[in-house]
Amino acid sequence: MPSIYNARFIPAVQVRAQHAIHVPAILQRFARLPERLPWRLRLMGEARRFGLDAWRALAILLVLAGHASFFFLPLTKDLDAWYGLAFLGVELFFVLSGFLIGGILIGEFRSGSFRLRRFWARRWLRTLPNYFLFLALNIVLYRITYGVWPQFGLFLVFLQNFAWPHPPWFSEAWSLSVEELFYLIAPVVVLMVGRVSKRRGGTVAWLLLAIAVVTAIRVGYVLRYDPLWDSGVRKIALLRLDTFIYGVLAAWLCTAHAISPRARRWLALAGACGTAAVALVFFLSARDHDFFARTFLFNLIPASLAAMLPLAAEWRAEGVPQLVQAATHRIALWSYSLYLCQLAVMRGMSLLPWQASTPLQCLLGAAVFVAASIACAAFVYHFFELPILRWRDRVTGRSRAAGVAPAA
Repeated sequence: MPSIYNARFIPAVQVRAQHAIHVPAILQRFARLPERLPWRLRLMGEARRFGLDAWRALAILLVLAGHASFFFLPLTKDLDAWYGLAFLGVELFFVLSGFLIGGILIGEFRSGSFRLRRFWARRWLRTLPNYFLFLALNIVLYRITYGVWPQFGLFLVFLQNFAWPHPPWFSEAWSLSVEELFYLIAPVVVLMVGRVSKRRGGTVAWLLLAIAVVTAIRVGYVLRYDPLWDSGVRKIALLRLDTFIYGVLAAWLCTAHAISPRARRWLALAGACGTAAVALVFFLSARDHDFFARTFLFNLIPASLAAMLPLAAEWRAEGVPQLVQAATHRIALWSYSLYLCQLAVMRGMSLLPWQASTPLQCLLGAAVFVAASIACAAFVYHFFELPILRWRDRVTGRSRAAGVAPAA
């Protein structure tokens, strides 16, 4: 049987019907959410914006749908469309992270409250506990599966895919290394730029220069090594740092310029057109050999998604059914845990002595996977992630910035 840690392959459905995850308590609690929603939203305050939560929820659901499609491999090997959903979801996460962190940095610099150590402490207390929890879990799963311990030294410092392909186990961690590298570099660069450039528009010039530098590195890398599209370019941390900068640019537009609703709509339309162009390249090109797909496609997709964020940031929940609001906020809150737990859930299911062979069995496996992943994410969020975040806020204080999303 192919390795369950192969990034391009997840085994067929391997779950018994009696192992289905039943969550009646969660469903009952969800049904009661509308009557409790208003005070919960008041506790969130303006720090959480429905439009951005909707995008975060959309991103993780796209990734979840892409991974759920692996359960249909016994029926078809043509899952490219579903793989495209996962690709789009991760790219949206990257751009959204740049938008949120860019808003925090801009707001704190303007208010004079920025402290580098405080920024790093808040970021790392937000991301590292969950990461190391699931790193440990995947180490144990690898040991159970293969009888040996994996090499995990580089995973401890997020260098497992710095300038080389990501190891095949704990494959979802590739995006976390890109993100942590951005968190490490971005505030230092912003401090340096703030001291060097005092001119209006100087910040944008430096951001565009950073995009150009990373793009040049990506082009040179492709010309020199002729890598594969996914493992050789998409998942190489050094080649993907510019993705976040497009989100920072969108945050700068929202905070430094009072762009009109009309301008936001035109930007969103341009972003939608760009996303459609990305889809054409994704599905019609030979990605592993196409120069554009391995280089400038990774400029087009974040630029297109970032162009839609200013409009999304202004989307309020008025007129949205309360149950939809509740579901959106919950999925958004659980999104980080859900990203990390879903393939761990799948690997755990692969240890069960059962193989799917019919459409109904494949559908059952996918449904169990989705339900178990969401239940696992909710559990981890409420009993592990949330207590740490509360402790973080007590130790470091909440963001005092007036950025686009101080709740990040």
